[in-house]
Amino acid sequence: MQNFYNPAGAGVTGKMHAFAAYSNQLTGFEGNPKSMLINADMPLSMFKGDHSAGIGVLNDEIGMFTNQHLFLNYSYAMKLFGGRMAIGVQFGILNAKIDPGELNLGENNDDPAFPSSAVDGNKIDFGAGILYKHKYFYAGLSALHINAPLIELGETNQFQVDPYFNFMAGGNIPLKNTLITIQPYMQIMTDLVAWRADITAKGNYQYDNKRFFGGITYSPNTSVALFAGLELLNITISYGYEIFTSGIGAENGNHDIYLGYDIELDLFKKGKNKHNSIRILK
Repeated sequence: MQNFYNPAGAGVTGKMHAFAAYSNQLTGFEGNPKSMLINADMPLSMFKGDHSAGIGVLNDEIGMFTNQHLFLNYSYAMKLFGGRMAIGVQFGILNAKIDPGELNLGENNDDPAFPSSAVDGNKIDFGAGILYKHKYFYAGLSALHINAPLIELGETNQFQVDPYFNFMAGGNIPLKNTLITIQPYMQIMTDLVAWRADITAKGNYQYDNKRFFGGITYSPNTSVALFAGLELLNITISYGYEIFTSGIGAENGNHDIYLGYDIELDLFKKGKNKHNSIRILK
């Protein structure tokens, strides 16, 4: 889920943004992956220039493994070539935990690779990103876990977190019907060993302060996903279902739920905060 996150994203819109995303993956399998990401960021006007800060937490569970990531973000945005470019950094703490529970190893019940009881460990983590947004397109590159943290789990186990890179680019194509726009999107994710590419076609219908959207995402040799959602009163909610093309069955796909909130709010501005209905590009 964090694949779609760029530490520099907060500095581009200049608005407060908060969201929660939940993903239930490979449903139908015991110990299947589950992820939840909660993030909030806002502009800071206490300094000259366009500064933003944010906080977030990511929780990943798969089988007997649980990974949690608590992080802080800072970004600085500037006007450039008719758009806005933001550069961001991320500082966080990674927590990894192994809980064997009722794991039955059979004759290998003394295997040191599996602890006899729950063990966990922590490590400092760093990330960075750059994002450019124009009226008709945007592009960004982020690097997570750039210090490759090695987490000690008890006396005999270690958890290595490899650096992770994410490139994204998309466009905003207006049509003759001004209520409708098309937003193509591409994303490439890699840890320099394996990689995944997502190609998305998204359509938007905007009327007054309401926005309806939907589309399809294709990942070569991996999956096809359908999604739909709406934006109303600064609240965005969407649902998506990913179907794998590897033959594991359409009923064992991924459920993704997103809930976001945007508002003109800056706690460091003098005077009253002005609340307006806004349009956002996702």
